[in-house]
Amino acid sequence: MKREMNKRKSQTGVRIIGGTLKRSKIKVLDLEGLRPTPDRVRETLFNWLMPLLPGAIVVDCFAGSGVLGLEALSRGASRCTFIEKDKAVANQLQENLNRFQLTSQAEVTRADVFQVAEEIPQVANIIFADPPFHHGMSQHFLTWIHDKVQPDSRLVIEHGRDQDLDLQGFEVIKELKAGIDWLRLLRRTS
Repeated sequence: MKREMNKRKSQTGVRIIGGTLKRSKIKVLDLEGLRPTPDRVRETLFNWLMPLLPGAIVVDCFAGSGVLGLEALSRGASRCTFIEKDKAVANQLQENLNRFQLTSQAEVTRADVFQVAEEIPQVANIIFADPPFHHGMSQHFLTWIHDKVQPDSRLVIEHGRDQDLDLQGFEVIKELKAGIDWLRLLRRTS
């Protein structure tokens, strides 16, 4: 079962819930599989990350709506790279960045996450990953990113609650199960 946006949200978008852009609407395309992280899950996540956000360099992998990266910028991150493969979704994200005048702090890289330059995740303080559910990509992403993330950086992965991930090489700092989502805040250990 996938988390689906109801029609009202798909027509109006989602709102940023904190920081300088609080209550600003993000336009979101009505596409199958595009599922912005729910407000209450984002609120918990950003409470966990608050001490790390000021001045942070962020990478939002599988960005989709870009709500996680935009929320981070709103709350004090200095820079965000959004990685999104779908052209229409990447274009919508760029429009949102233009509308909020964030183009000097953010860029959209239209590419497959697994094909981006290694230095993109290597310089990040915080990496968000919300791979498509039910495609086995969460485990593939963790294996791929392990040697690219710095030990003092934080990795946030959102995956289906029914997915069992091998977290070898990572320490779970915090985790939240909400509905069909499982959100984990990780740090590399080896």
